[in-house]
Amino acid sequence: MSTIEDQTIAIAGVLQCCRLVRELAYEGRIEHEHLAAANICSLFNFNPKDTLDTFGGNIHDLNLGLETFLKLLSGGERQPSDTEIIRYAVNLIGVTKAFMNDADMMRKLHQRLEELKPAFLEHGVDDALMTDLNLLYRETISSLPVRIVINGEKRFLEEPRIASHIRSLLLAGVRATVLWRQVGGTRWALLLRRGQYLKAVRKLSLGHE
Repeated sequence: MSTIEDQTIAIAGVLQCCRLVRELAYEGRIEHEHLAAANICSLFNFNPKDTLDTFGGNIHDLNLGLETFLKLLSGGERQPSDTEIIRYAVNLIGVTKAFMNDADMMRKLHQRLEELKPAFLEHGVDDALMTDLNLLYRETISSLPVRIVINGEKRFLEEPRIASHIRSLLLAGVRATVLWRQVGGTRWALLLRRGQYLKAVRKLSLGHE
């Protein structure tokens, strides 16, 4: 798989997290739970065989992220929701840069994920796991100087279960952004290689070049 395709998969993972977070914040639920599970599962895949394997190996589990990336690349009229998703993605890039510069935090987060992995393997993505990931996010990423401010309906944002799921998905968003950087992703590449990314998204999501 080409580097551009690897980066496209990783960005799809980032954008999928952002879109799911927005869905939770405004609607209080996620329509496609299996897509959220693919993002959460990536937190426990410490040695993926390739970029797609990070999310379970099935490109269809990134459909929402690919669809979002395609829309943003296609240059059509943007809705307020699109602008919000872009802001979340840009913020994740900033947060991830700060995170990757903190070696102690990276070690702590990895160690805690290793400790949580047996429960994940036994019970899958359940509310108990999301509660633990929420706490882990608050102990690590929330302490960074760069913050992600989530907009939405107050009644949903203040509901503990929804807030827990949002932070868990943001943690998965950091994972996807780390992956994007590991496969050579940069902000400049997103701007300068738009045509290549568009071709890769279409190939991955629509099955043609």
